Amino acid sequence: MHWVLERIIVGRADRQTIAKYAVGPDRFLGVGLMLCAALLGLGVTQPLVTSGGFMGLQGQYSLLALMAEFFKSGRGGLALSLAVLLVLLPVVLLSTAFDIWYKYELASDKFLRKSALLRHLARAILLVLALLIGALVFVGQQAAITLHLAAYYLVITLALQRLAAARLQPLLNAVQFVEEDKS
Repeated sequence: MHWVLERIIVGRADRQTIAKYAVGPDRFLGVGLMLCAALLGLGVTQPLVTSGGFMGLQGQYSLLALMAEFFKSGRGGLALSLAVLLVLLPVVLLSTAFDIWYKYELASDKFLRKSALLRHLARAILLVLALLIGALVFVGQQAAITLHLAAYYLVITLALQRLAAARLQPLLNAVQFVEEDKS
């Protein structure tokens, strides 16, 4: 395998990270996390909906523009909810998964703390995914709304994040099992 590709897949060779010991399709989990980050960026910045009067909105909006419009119109709670659920939570999950995959060594205390945090974030992402799909089905049925590709990017990135977290769980459990056997 070419050294550049090996570096992307495994990370730094001198660190004892989970990426170094993954085998089979799990070796490409880091690349999948990068894909999730790219799709999240597209989902947040690209046009999400075109509205013709639904909730007082007229025109085409990205998620960021939609949140700004909600703040301007006095619906700050809705804008803040969108920011936390669709931007902040996925970014925290991705950064935690990146840290576990590439940065923290298996024997460090931070690795154990971050892996516990990842378990909770994975459950929260599943809830956000269900809420997003329900909201898109509801909004998509409105005559004044047209959904764009960014809505599907958001669904795909949340689903891939949940899948990546699910694939990380057996690896994390194996590391913790080995550590418990040593003590």
